[in-house]
Amino acid sequence: MKKNLFYSILVGFVGLFSVGCGDEYLAYPPSNSITLEEFISTPEDAQAVLNSAYKALSHKDALGGNTQFLGELMADNISAARIQGDWLAHYTWTTDIFLGTTRNLMAQSFRVAGRANFLLDNMNLVTGLSEAEKTRMRGEALFLRAIPHFECVRFFGQPYGYTSGNTQSGIAIRTAWSKDLVNRSSVGEVYNQIIADLNEAITLLPESQDIYADKWAAKGYLAKVYFQMNDFQKAYDLANDVINNGGFSMEADLMKRFNTSASSETIFETVSVSLGDESNNGFRDNFRPDPSTGLAAAYMSNDMFVAATANPDDLRTQQWYVANTMGNIECTKFPITTYTHVPIVHLTEMKLIRAEAAAELGNTTTAFQDINDIRTRAGLGEVPAGTTTSDLITIIRNERRLELVGEGNRLHELKRQAVRNRPDLKIRGIAPWDCNGMVCQIPDNELRGNPDMEPNPTGGCQ
Repeated sequence: MKKNLFYSILVGFVGLFSVGCGDEYLAYPPSNSITLEEFISTPEDAQAVLNSAYKALSHKDALGGNTQFLGELMADNISAARIQGDWLAHYTWTTDIFLGTTRNLMAQSFRVAGRANFLLDNMNLVTGLSEAEKTRMRGEALFLRAIPHFECVRFFGQPYGYTSGNTQSGIAIRTAWSKDLVNRSSVGEVYNQIIADLNEAITLLPESQDIYADKWAAKGYLAKVYFQMNDFQKAYDLANDVINNGGFSMEADLMKRFNTSASSETIFETVSVSLGDESNNGFRDNFRPDPSTGLAAAYMSNDMFVAATANPDDLRTQQWYVANTMGNIECTKFPITTYTHVPIVHLTEMKLIRAEAAAELGNTTTAFQDINDIRTRAGLGEVPAGTTTSDLITIIRNERRLELVGEGNRLHELKRQAVRNRPDLKIRGIAPWDCNGMVCQIPDNELRGNPDMEPNPTGGCQ
């Protein structure tokens, strides 16, 4: 179980420049400049850079909320009520290159990767690092580099499996601290890099290290990647390892997974470092009512609410939703606190991954056990023993939607299902899962900065 500790934060980077103005000028360097060797010279400096990558990951434009929210907004869990501005473009699958949401998503995500790369490229400048520290820091940096690549490729490229060789355009792979222009790689190549980084991270990370990424975090995240690829054997093996050997346990309280205190389910989370640190609050604030207006930024769709309330005995219905005075459905899954943590990898998702992968592989015993654990906690009866494998998979997918609502999984899950065995799937019954609008446009600053950057096809979905 992760301990709820606070890590120190590197507030910002100092700009490092080389000047080509002649020897006379270079004899009088600016008094406030430092060299690269001075910037990262001690183990404390290296740890501060690593901490800054974690901090960037928890920003609202990364995994502090907006990444997750866009994964809900473009799918079928959110109502059109109060959706406007950039959000409306995502909701209607009509994004363009000028949206602040996608510009910030890509910029903040690759700020995480950039800081990880900075450490990887310059660790040799640090004196006094033990071999154990070097190994641990490299593992964390690789883990942190993999996350933004995975999150971004799912928004800016068609899903894995869209073509037989996954040759469709993905994103630029950033594996070096550099200003060099990098063109887009194929989705297949991006996934290969993500998998390579996570596999190496698994070999380097310790078994446990409080709130920082450890071996189980890398294994759990890689299970998510393989599951997105519909690689059920590898997803099963990793999820099974985490469940059986990671020392995590299911929370009996449905609200405990989303809290400021330690949860027995948490495998990896982004952490608010103080009472005044609101970097993670986008995860919560998009759904919770604004105290000054009483209105939430977004409400749940009728389709989601019908699915959630299909069984009145479902405790999630009772604890995670409330109808306000205007009849809009608020999601109350996330706590109202001045700061919050965001679980990125947790045991419930590992159980859902293992359940569906097991069913796909013919291991229905494990599939029944996992999904019944989740249903029992929710106050529901077990799945009847005679249920066919096909119907069991449908039940597991439905439970996945109910359990992970608001966590950013829905758009990517629908695309995964479509690739697997639902080629005619239409999101909200309107838009084909593979229409141009289901892929976000590459932001204008990326296109301007690199004239060779390939834009995504234009056009919406209706």
